[in-house]
Amino acid sequence: MSIATAGKSQPSTRDVEAVKAELRKRFEDQLSRATEALLLKVASLSDDKAFAALAKIKADKERSIHTRNQEAIARMKLRAYERVTSRCELLDAREASEILGISKQALSQKTKAGQLLAYTNTSNRRKGYPAFQFADNKPRSIIAKLIKDLGVDPVDTEAMNFLVQHLVSNMDFSSPGEPENVVPRYELLDNSAAVEIIKRDFINAFELGQ
Repeated sequence: MSIATAGKSQPSTRDVEAVKAELRKRFEDQLSRATEALLLKVASLSDDKAFAALAKIKADKERSIHTRNQEAIARMKLRAYERVTSRCELLDAREASEILGISKQALSQKTKAGQLLAYTNTSNRRKGYPAFQFADNKPRSIIAKLIKDLGVDPVDTEAMNFLVQHLVSNMDFSSPGEPENVVPRYELLDNSAAVEIIKRDFINAFELGQ
């Protein structure tokens, strides 16, 4: 009596493609969990080390949607701070008070009174004072007027941060048919016509963001 020998079954091409698709999905999931800093670091590694680094990323399935949303907001605020510092010089309290020849306490009082701009780093609550608001060792008068005209509460951190972000962003201040004149808004604060556009755009952007 002959006995049939069972051979190993070979996976079909369809099975192999399904496995590849699943592996690609899992790889994409790992990439989506990685921070920007980690991705930049991983990109500089050799393949085996890069894959090993990505494999160490912990899944966030146990964290609630509420927690993940807060993490996303924190990352967004960090990127906003980095954009501001890349577009203008932020002075710390000591540097700003030395320029004005006043104490840090007086600097804080001027800020709360709406005479100065301050950008708050929400990760550590430290304030930075945009250097463009100072001239001849004094606050430029347009700053207090701008804060007042826009109705920005100087103790409202988000509103003040939004105003600073607005002023360091670029705008094209050119007439139709003229070459583009794209510059940071704060460079146009001595131009009354530009200031009116700056105020209009801020109000529209602020209302849209609420």
